[in-house]
Amino acid sequence: MTIDFPYPGYQDIAPLEITQKNFMGVFSPRAYDHVDEASVLKEGLAKPIGAPRLREAVKWTDRVLIIIDDGTRTTPIDRILPGVFEELHAAGVKDNQIEFIQGVGTHRPMKPEELQKKLGQFNGKYKIHEHQYKDYKSLHDFGATQDGTRVTANKKILDFNFVMGIGSILPHRVKGMSGGAKIMFPGISGKEMMERNQWEASMHMSETVMGVPENSMRLRMEEAARIAGLKYIVNVVYDTKLKIVGCFSGDIVEAHRHGCIKAREVYAVHLPTRCDILIIDSHPADRDFWQSAKGPYAGTMAVKQGGTMICVAPNPEGVATNHENVLKIGYRPTSELVSMVQQGKVDDLVGAAILADVCQIVDKTDCIMVSPGIKPDEAKKLGFRSAKTAQEALKMGLEKQGADASIAVIRFGGHALPVVEDEAADLGRVEKKGSRG
Repeated sequence: MTIDFPYPGYQDIAPLEITQKNFMGVFSPRAYDHVDEASVLKEGLAKPIGAPRLREAVKWTDRVLIIIDDGTRTTPIDRILPGVFEELHAAGVKDNQIEFIQGVGTHRPMKPEELQKKLGQFNGKYKIHEHQYKDYKSLHDFGATQDGTRVTANKKILDFNFVMGIGSILPHRVKGMSGGAKIMFPGISGKEMMERNQWEASMHMSETVMGVPENSMRLRMEEAARIAGLKYIVNVVYDTKLKIVGCFSGDIVEAHRHGCIKAREVYAVHLPTRCDILIIDSHPADRDFWQSAKGPYAGTMAVKQGGTMICVAPNPEGVATNHENVLKIGYRPTSELVSMVQQGKVDDLVGAAILADVCQIVDKTDCIMVSPGIKPDEAKKLGFRSAKTAQEALKMGLEKQGADASIAVIRFGGHALPVVEDEAADLGRVEKKGSRG
């Protein structure tokens, strides 16, 4: 079988030939053939969850700030906005009362061409603010959550009566699912909430967090968003063709939870059992290693302990230019990294958390990187072996796992949520046994 990768223009990421008889197959999130996107959006906005319809929730006198996700996300904001503006205009809100802010978290601000792609016809018609989480003068302290985490966010919020977020719901390594309050924390927050959540999540394996929205990181984030004044969300779920198949508007928690159900339906990939060798791309999260690590985060849920995971992504912007300590610290046992953090030897805790996530995977998996954007010595610093092509990587994997190794491919790994059927069945039997008491 020939396996191609969704990276045209990258000669090093050539198609892969798999001839082994023990090939388990290609697994991917869903693509829908018959969905009326316009109807999905219309219904999602007309039937909000846990809140009034947007045109009723906002007042005609309100100044409205819309937080949008950034260039690392493929949310089709330009196709969502017409319906949102129709609601705002129906409430009597004028265009000069509406502004945008980029929810970039610790990512770099969007380039002009990225903003154009994100906003389409709406780009240039409204004021757009950049968020810089290191610019402490641009932040406001809103207090603290019940567990004492400081709630700092862009003070631009204070200039508006109605703050809403537009984004998408996808499996996420730190928050269980993206979307909801995440557009504000970490979207336009200070580092306190970012560091607390990223580091805490890095102490868990993907299996215990990804696809599970009721986790401590998300609950803390949602509490902070309510404190800072996030009033409304419009979240979509889209398929592998970027077609919107679900729209959920309303309360920042209730609407999000309903959307998570749809997201699991779309992004779950069902494998009968774990494989010895997994080939996974990180599309569409492939700008740099920080983004493409979403592939390994998902892949670790599908490959056997001690197995080989081949991670394919272009990473044109390298490892993580905004978190330089990822490479400076490099792979090391998780316990050593934890000790460094506890001793105050790490300045950038978000970068350390990224590394901790990766270290846990590398500790139990033979990881091979196929990436023209990352040098072999950089891959080695991250704990990965390096291969020029996926074909070469597969040969390396077979040499380590043996000729009879089972092989699986996961496509769109940046959005995939692997579900291993035999493990799910075992968990069901345990839960059923426990329920009988």
